[in-house]
Amino acid sequence: MRDNFTTGSIAVLAIGWVFFLAAPSLSLAAAAKVRLAQPTLAVMYAPLYFGVQRKIFAAENIDLEFMNMRTDLAIAALKSEEIDYIAHGGAALRAAAQGFPIKLVFALDHKAPFWFVARPEIKNAVELKGKKIGVSFPGDTPQLILKRYLRRQGIDPDRDVAYVGGQFSPTALQNLLAGVLDAAVLAPPFNVLAEEKGLTILTFLGQSVPDATTSNGLVATEQKIRLQARDVTRMVRASLKSLLAFRREKTAAVQFLSTQFEISHNTAAKVYLHALDILTPDGEISEEKVRTILGMLQETGKKEPLPFQPKAILDFSFLRQIRRELGETAPSGAPRKIP
Repeated sequence: MRDNFTTGSIAVLAIGWVFFLAAPSLSLAAAAKVRLAQPTLAVMYAPLYFGVQRKIFAAENIDLEFMNMRTDLAIAALKSEEIDYIAHGGAALRAAAQGFPIKLVFALDHKAPFWFVARPEIKNAVELKGKKIGVSFPGDTPQLILKRYLRRQGIDPDRDVAYVGGQFSPTALQNLLAGVLDAAVLAPPFNVLAEEKGLTILTFLGQSVPDATTSNGLVATEQKIRLQARDVTRMVRASLKSLLAFRREKTAAVQFLSTQFEISHNTAAKVYLHALDILTPDGEISEEKVRTILGMLQETGKKEPLPFQPKAILDFSFLRQIRRELGETAPSGAPRKIP
């Protein structure tokens, strides 16, 4: 299957991932169930998946369950305590800016992990006028970033193109290959698979729109942080260890990507390099990055000024203490560069 990746197999990826991620719970009856919502199964969350496979979370007595949820539903589920954390990044932080009591306690990425891909006959963004573009969810972070890019290419993102929602990466790639879509926003490994299938990579949005990012990671309610600090500490510790293991153990990480995404080893090696570029080195992002995330509120029609500073929706105190315990902080206090 790896060397003959077909259009039909793209849709199977998500099904296989759900089984793989849920399976470890069968042997972790004594562990605490922790539910983490994500918008889709993608490589930006791979360090966490890797940590489950390597039993890093199990060592912290955590039985981690991943749940695919649309952003608005995930935030509602977090509020009602149906889930423990969400990994939706930018959208969650924008919700915090509008008064929802949540904070980012661990950051997985510091660049937008999205590629803009088009049908083979489309060679540049200008040719997309009047075309159909696939996005995950209207108004969500990927579309906001895409709109910034289109605007800078001389395209009115609200008038010159049509958006098709519900196009998460596996479905979007399938529809691009079938000619249903003209372009789409894809996350790894689907950008690499798209290129190998002859589609046009118009741009890496994380590079061409550096003033817009996502910051996927772990977002928790202020109540959970206050009342369940030990649980948050264990979750952050396992997440950091998983991130460091993924970055440092290249051979194992590439094999993991190849096996779990059912892609060739060569494809997985390319995907891994993209992941290293996207992921944070130490689980933290700057307040300036958060400020750019919140700045995208202006592009959702929210014109009122922010009532507080970015640091009000960050809590890296758990992370910094854990880094000190693990020796991952230089004597000066600056994070070490992770290879």
